Amino acid sequence: MGKLKTFPGGLHPADSKEWTAGKPVEEIPLPEELTIPLSQHIGAPAEVCVEVGARVKKGQVIGNAKGFVSVPV
Repeated sequence: MGKLKTFPGGLHPADSKEWTAGKPVEEIPLPEELTIPLSQHIGAPAEVCVEVGARVKKGQVIGNAKGFVSVPV
């Protein structure tokens, strides 16, 4: 691996922290309907394991890994 190169000063983009500094973290409610794509990356899409339109619980698997480069959703 090559040596990392640096430059004086670095980058200092505006972070706008003043908008949220000192404010508490808020919990937002889940929407009535949520669409989650089963193709999450360059690999094979997950295979659906629930009925279309079914009510599912938070954390419930809705798609099983199908290929070598795949993940459950």
